[in-house]
Amino acid sequence: MSGESQDLIFADMSQPVRLLGCDELLPHLPLVFPGWNIESIVGGHSTPILELSSTGDNYRLEGYWLTEPLIRDDTVDALCALVAEVMRAYVRQDDRMLCLHGAAAEFGGRLVVFPSKYRSGKSVLSACLAAAGGRLFCDDILPLGLQQALAIAPGLALRLRLPLPQNLSPDSRRFIESHTRLRGKHYAYLELDDDTLARRGQQLPIGAFVLLERQAGVAAELEVISEADVLAQVVWQNFAREAEAPVILAVLSRLVATARRFRLRYDRAEDAVAVLQREFAEWPDALPAVADPQADSSEQAVAAGTLVARQYRQKPGISMVEVDDQSFLADRQGAAIHHLNPIGSSIWGLLEQPVTLDEIVEVLLTAFPDLDPARVRADVGSLLQELMRKDLLQYGGD
Repeated sequence: MSGESQDLIFADMSQPVRLLGCDELLPHLPLVFPGWNIESIVGGHSTPILELSSTGDNYRLEGYWLTEPLIRDDTVDALCALVAEVMRAYVRQDDRMLCLHGAAAEFGGRLVVFPSKYRSGKSVLSACLAAAGGRLFCDDILPLGLQQALAIAPGLALRLRLPLPQNLSPDSRRFIESHTRLRGKHYAYLELDDDTLARRGQQLPIGAFVLLERQAGVAAELEVISEADVLAQVVWQNFAREAEAPVILAVLSRLVATARRFRLRYDRAEDAVAVLQREFAEWPDALPAVADPQADSSEQAVAAGTLVARQYRQKPGISMVEVDDQSFLADRQGAAIHHLNPIGSSIWGLLEQPVTLDEIVEVLLTAFPDLDPARVRADVGSLLQELMRKDLLQYGGD
């Protein structure tokens, strides 16, 4: 694989990824995509699904779903962007799959998933789990099969954000340094063997979701949390726009409902690892099976338009999942998943029948007379606009 232009097929993707003037990246691909079969295509006649080019000063990554090119000035940063978008492209070509942003580790044949949250330390925690003898599934991107709701190992190298935390133990630092094979300005890639990192394509059920919350000075501790807390986090950390939103919502809600759910507050990653190893040393009896949801086709979305003084109602075919005191809505076109708070859920109930903005405001002020009428009207108007924009409402007479 050499020359100014390279068309590469990653695994069984139907379209190639084109590299222009990026020969220096080629030797690193087996490291960041361990277990992936990457083949070079001679001729370059196929339309690429992604194009990564180098100008000498920076790298430019383009794809049809990107609103603007991703620009990176560091080789490792460019590889990070390429990994993320290759996975996005891989999922987009398969409507039976979605991906979650998050890390996952195997405990006793089931996965503990750590949904992504900025600066929560999930990659360093993953490295410390590996250093302590644990087996990782992924550290940032977790594919899920929609039919069986099993997690699928992506076969991507562990990537750490730099600099490393100051409070890492010497043993963890030695493990990380001894396995680091590529280092850039902001990230480092580690090379792990098959006993430490699951091979691409392995499938496992999800046993628990753990939301990470890193706080300086706190002792590592697990707290049981509600389905709504986890689902609200997981829904926004998925990307699978080729799959219909009701299917996504149904799968995620069932996964969350059947899994154990915690929040892990911690400061030192090694302390968090010890807590996780104690908690998940054993699992309860077999988890309930996750149903295979079926989704029907839907009519084309109608234009939302400007909020006017007329009746509104729920659009037919909207799926709703209620967890605790919160609701999640999804349309059938895969374009919208919307989270409603308790007041929003009450308004959604009113919208089962045609109702005007003024009528909704009147109901709320009757129930809550101490509220500011102007604020209530503004908030209700904003919610109706948002629901119309997401194609979850229609005009009452339509």
